[in-house]
Amino acid sequence: MQTSIITRRLLLLAAICFLVIGLDQWTKAWAIATLKDMPTTRLFGGSILLLYAENSGAWGSMGAGLGNTMRFWILTVLPFLFLGGLSWYTVTSKDLKNYMVASYCMVIAGGVGNLIDRALYGYVVDFLWVGIPSGIGTNIFNIADVSIMIGVITLIITHFTIERKHALS
Repeated sequence: MQTSIITRRLLLLAAICFLVIGLDQWTKAWAIATLKDMPTTRLFGGSILLLYAENSGAWGSMGAGLGNTMRFWILTVLPFLFLGGLSWYTVTSKDLKNYMVASYCMVIAGGVGNLIDRALYGYVVDFLWVGIPSGIGTNIFNIADVSIMIGVITLIITHFTIERKHALS
């Protein structure tokens, strides 16, 4: 693979990580300082809630009930290894299209943002909820989670639209 492609991908990964992780950590610091001991803030008639949560598990608190050692291996070590492997693949794979590289970079940046929390606090700081005021909505999440979801959703949508269209032609 050409050095210039690897360099461009490393720069893109660094830029996305800098932006996403910076925004993620800044908003989490804000949530800790502002929301931690405050009642829930309701925006747009309760469709968006700002509330502080410490998530010792993964998405939707999955794994929160595991013992500390098991939770460390499953929610810290394995994601660290996965993100390292995904980073290597993203930078060095010859077969990736630009949207795939950008999508993987979003997933990596969000994953690193949440791993930073686990390293600093032993849990992930969450503070956003979106839904219908009657209670139907998302799990509580953060900017790192948004980055991961943008990356994954982009990969899924493009796979079922652009990639399928090319395969059929």
